Parts: sequence; structure tokens; C-alpha cells
Amino acid sequence: MDMSLAWVASRRQTHDEGFGACQRVRILALAHFVDGEASRERIRALFHSPLGIYVSQAQREGCALRLEFDTVSEDLAFTLRTLRRVLPEARVEGIAPRVFPHRMTTREAR
Repeated sequence: MDMSLAWVASRRQTHDEGFGACQRVRILALAHFVDGEASRERIRALFHSPLGIYVSQAQREGCALRLEFDTVSEDLAFTLRTLRRVLPEARVEGIAPRVFPHRMTTREAR
């Protein structure tokens, strides 16, 4: 997997970069497979693993699988380790705080 677990190992570093305690985090990942049957089998394995609960969106495009995970910042390291174990073909494309538009308007109103 193309990522650094050292980045998420330190809670202080994640907090300094805007990932506070109990904040929702969005992880985007992409995996390519040699054929459609391999991608279907990996989807099955993914949803039957502990990681399946964090999947908020999965989209299969031919032999590619695009995934979005929604987790709290405290579970970020677990999610990335489990993704590496369950779906080693996956490449993390981005990790960012989850922003809810309806909460932004509520904050601005105050």
C-alpha cells in the first residue's frame, strides 16, 4: 500500500494537522485487479472483514474498485492496517477530515 503508517502513529501529529479527537475522517482508496472475478472476490472479503463496517461507498468500474471509508480519527491507524491486510492491491488516494455541509452552516450562524 502506498502510504505511511508513521504519519498516523502519532496522535499529536494528527491533532496538529486538524484531525482532532473523535473527528470523522474520510479515506479514499483505489484498487486495480486483473479481472472482474478477482475484484468481486475482494469485495466479498472486504465486507466480511472488520473493515467492512467503515466502507461508506464502494464502486466497481470494470477491474477497478474505488472505495471510500468513513471512520473516526482514533480508528485511522487500525483502518489503514486492516486495509493493507485485507486489500493489499489498494492505494490510498487521500485522507481528509470529513466535512458535513449542514454542520458548517450551523457554525456560521452562531
